[in-house]
Amino acid sequence: MSTSIHPPLPAPNVFAIPEVAAYNRLAVANADPANWQWSDGSRAVWELAQQDLQEFAARWYGATAAQCATLVDPEFPSLPLPTPFNSSLSSILVRKSYVEIFNQVWARALSSQGLTGVLITGQPGIGKTLFQYYLLVRLLQQKQLVLFSLDGEWLYLFYHHGVYTVTMPTLAAVQPGLQLPEPTSMSSNVFIWSLFDIQKREEPDLLFVTQPCLPVQTASPDPCRYKIWDKERSPLLAGLPLWSRDELAQGLRYQKRYQSLLDTLHEVHEGSSQHHQVLLEVFLGLRELLEEYQEDGASLSPEDALNHILEAAIERFGYSARDVFSAVFNYNRTTEFHKQAFNISYDKLQAAICALWKRGPDDSILDCVLTLSPDYGGYLRNVRWTVDFKSDWVARSVIEKLGTSEETVICQQARFLQRLWGPKAAGMAGRFFGPLIHRCIMETSEGGTWPLINMISDGADPPQFVAAPGAASHIPNDVQFAGVKREVFEFQSTADLPAHLENNVYYMAKDPAFPLFDAFTVDLDYWKKSAVLWILLMTTSRLQGGSSLGYQKICEIIANLKDQLQEGPPSGKCMKITNGQIASTPRVEVRYLLVVPKGGSENLRWQFPRGWSKNLERNDHRGDVYCLEVPLTVMSSEDADRW
Repeated sequence: MSTSIHPPLPAPNVFAIPEVAAYNRLAVANADPANWQWSDGSRAVWELAQQDLQEFAARWYGATAAQCATLVDPEFPSLPLPTPFNSSLSSILVRKSYVEIFNQVWARALSSQGLTGVLITGQPGIGKTLFQYYLLVRLLQQKQLVLFSLDGEWLYLFYHHGVYTVTMPTLAAVQPGLQLPEPTSMSSNVFIWSLFDIQKREEPDLLFVTQPCLPVQTASPDPCRYKIWDKERSPLLAGLPLWSRDELAQGLRYQKRYQSLLDTLHEVHEGSSQHHQVLLEVFLGLRELLEEYQEDGASLSPEDALNHILEAAIERFGYSARDVFSAVFNYNRTTEFHKQAFNISYDKLQAAICALWKRGPDDSILDCVLTLSPDYGGYLRNVRWTVDFKSDWVARSVIEKLGTSEETVICQQARFLQRLWGPKAAGMAGRFFGPLIHRCIMETSEGGTWPLINMISDGADPPQFVAAPGAASHIPNDVQFAGVKREVFEFQSTADLPAHLENNVYYMAKDPAFPLFDAFTVDLDYWKKSAVLWILLMTTSRLQGGSSLGYQKICEIIANLKDQLQEGPPSGKCMKITNGQIASTPRVEVRYLLVVPKGGSENLRWQFPRGWSKNLERNDHRGDVYCLEVPLTVMSSEDADRW
């Protein structure tokens, strides 16, 4: 994940990159018009591009950092796009990862003397194509020659001070060798940067990948788009990361419907409830979504509403920008699109994962179910990938659809992932143990208490918790989580919970989209008018952070418990008598349990969602945090070490 602190545009001058300082003379040679020749016959095939492209090139060609500083907002660095590049976006957000990948592209191209290109892949919908715009601008700043195409049909040649265009069918009719400018010397290493993306599932035209071109292709992980030239030229394999939460918040501002949505939220905030319903119908699913976040019918401010919408989209669909932005403007449609991919078998899931591991054919399951995150082993090393489900909601939905709780099947699937991907699939493999962990807690009948480990906060807001070291890991004597067999009560929402909660009942969230936590139990003491609310989070089944809506759900349970304690035990129930005076004010203490397989607490670091210290006036959702290690009998000691 990239950080929320973005570099200015442009990034530090490439000649300051120490790793490639010795090779930069080739870039100077590339930029020298004396090293290139363009025959009249070849030039005649190309046409001058439209005026705004000429102005775009003139703005960036040879531009210094100081000259570019006034073109961007330092808080939200962006890159304006000219026609015909701005059909869907007028400008793009410059991500930190763009700068990092550019440095790799530049270094590999020059250190290989123009012989080795770069293939950039990653999760569909994260902005690989948009990166090409940034790369184009950075190369123009260095006065490089660039062949540019994002569909394989329309080509643009940035040649010194001018921009030229032609269609691929027209250029294909020209004799090879006369299609592009050529080096004046056959012994020269100068090259043309070839930046391209191919919309169809086919290999790029040879023009893009043969000398004098140095290919830089962006593509989904689908070998049919690059298999041949990948084999022949052995490019550096690079990968763009998923977006961070802050980047998604910033990138949302660049979407065409953003202002329309923001204006609508302002009108809703200022209008009547009927006005509210009519206006938001344009953005399918948002009205119901915002109603869930509203407390006591209070209207959300436009800014808070937008934050909640974005948070809900991330919680449901993960950190692929295309999915998140699609959900912000049409939550229902994006949800249904993903659900269509959930009816899969173990065999199909394994086949898709194998295809990714072998860099085999693309599959739509990657778009809707799986996600890839890059992991670099070192400078100019080929990227390696970590595979996981796209989000907690996707993971729980798919595992529920797979429809088995057989221990042997679950363990076989987890071990398959470990054999194929090793630690790069540990998170995904661990998700399959969720049903077994639930069952272990529910069905334990040995009596006594579960051993707990104390977790300590880093003091930030929101906090991150880690296992306390040494003696500090021991918990107070009065903190006990009973190891008893519990009845199970499944609920879709907190509205489905019974009016009176009971001890020794395991209340388990059935909805795959339920926020923040997976289950809860209560320890009620009517005489003391007190209750302990145990909130259980299956760390193998959830990503860190999560939705702050979970805090609201916890507060709803706290409020119900206080009412229940105030009323006293239900009719027919006996009150447990203890020494001391009957308390007058109901009190509910929240305790969080981070649940892991046995041995999983040592390296556990758990980040809570934003909003930890907010909305505490009526009920405080905060509480002490403990770790519960669950021994799974089906796991070998080797398995336990992995998770």
